[in-house]
Amino acid sequence: MRRHELKCGALAFGKSDAVSALMVTFGRSLAMGEDAIRLLGLGGLVYDLGKTALSVDLLRKPGQLTVQELAIIRTHPERGYEIAAQIDDMPEAVLDICLYHHEKFDGSGYPKQLVGRDIPFVARVAAICDVYDALTTVRPYKGSMSQAEAVDLMFRSHGHFDPDLLKTFVSRMIINGAID
Repeated sequence: MRRHELKCGALAFGKSDAVSALMVTFGRSLAMGEDAIRLLGLGGLVYDLGKTALSVDLLRKPGQLTVQELAIIRTHPERGYEIAAQIDDMPEAVLDICLYHHEKFDGSGYPKQLVGRDIPFVARVAAICDVYDALTTVRPYKGSMSQAEAVDLMFRSHGHFDPDLLKTFVSRMIINGAID
């Protein structure tokens, strides 16, 4: 997949289009209907919308964040949800992706500490695609991992992801070569 940057004010987003493409490809591999796949694609484009309300310097800060900075970053799902919810007829699935993409299967995520299947399916898909993209892409604050390293880390992150969905992602997307 090629990375493109979408400018939003002073902040550059190259991640959203890549996550959207991953979500669409994963949705197709799950044999989801085209309407559901379109929602995944749209959700992937706007899932980090709340970051537009944060400082560019904070988002691009190299090195470790302070506790206060991390608390600010963790407001982006709710901020994104609030922004997206103002759009007439915004689909609930897209709002769920914005709000819940940082929930973890074991309940240790944010902002609501949802557990397991209480996390909307589309948000569980988004979490896997978001983290996979983050691990395999160079960022200002880190290098990239190989597919094998990323998958190994994701499997070792017990409680983070829906385990069945993660196995399906790896088998259908990586082993079968849907992404390179």
